[in-house]
Amino acid sequence: MTEMLHTIRRALVGTGSTAFTLIGAIVIGFGVPLLWIYLASKLYGKPGAVTGPVALFIGTGILVSYYGLLLGAAWVRAKMIDRATRERPRRASWNRSMRDTPYRPGHHGSDPIERLFVVTAVISLIGFAVWFLIFAGAPVPST
Repeated sequence: MTEMLHTIRRALVGTGSTAFTLIGAIVIGFGVPLLWIYLASKLYGKPGAVTGPVALFIGTGILVSYYGLLLGAAWVRAKMIDRATRERPRRASWNRSMRDTPYRPGHHGSDPIERLFVVTAVISLIGFAVWFLIFAGAPVPST
């Protein structure tokens, strides 16, 4: 009975973690740019093409927001590291030298903050590709 409850708990925690990652990735990847586009539309107030200053306002706002999010995520990640043992965070396999300790799959738990930002990048890239190829109105030149 205890093993079954443990299995159910692990499934719920895994599902919650996946849901948090997906929702966070969508909010970060699409919510931040849409917020700045909305703010620019309210400040600009005129219909028509986007001018240079408006585009600069939107781009700067997005970059500053992402910088703030990364600073906040770094602070949360630092709080997650066990300070008593001074355990170093696990390095991703692409960010390891050949002289590092050998990689053992499943030996270290995954970092939820790193996972959130990687999933954000993947979902944003897929969303942009879908928009560019399907909804942007003939973005690919035809012969």
